[in-house]
Amino acid sequence: MANEVWDTIAAERRRLADELSALEPAQWDAQTICDGWTVRHVLAHLVTPFEISTPRFMATMFAKRFKLEKVTVVFADKLVNRPTDELIAALRSHATNQWTPPGFGAEVPLGEILVHGQDIRAAIGATHTVPDELVELVLSGMKDEAVRDDYAARLAAPGRIDPARQ
Repeated sequence: MANEVWDTIAAERRRLADELSALEPAQWDAQTICDGWTVRHVLAHLVTPFEISTPRFMATMFAKRFKLEKVTVVFADKLVNRPTDELIAALRSHATNQWTPPGFGAEVPLGEILVHGQDIRAAIGATHTVPDELVELVLSGMKDEAVRDDYAARLAAPGRIDPARQ
């Protein structure tokens, strides 16, 4: 089962990289439902685990008093200035990367690519239906109730899941 989840994550990362490769320049600046973030910011956020070392990430966590939402902004703001081709290449080249936050499993990277892939698609007017079984896989794998509730809310937010399913 674990290999199937990682295969799904890799497929979703590649699918998103393919979609991003076809964007027009103006689409990169489209605002997403992530407060203050453009499509480019969301992609920068998605590649953060592959581009920022764990010691640097932890030092920033300490500096930001373990406020993850502040840390994600710091790194997205840092990476957002890279050329879009470089950001897409990072997502594609790390499609099979099995990084997870300490103490979590594959449900977090799966949740991230599903949630933020939909954020990007909504901003550019594209659609992609996330299968119910993938949403359930993300939520059923969450051991921490607060994290599970957060992902459930994020997956159900308007613009993230195909409107036909809401």
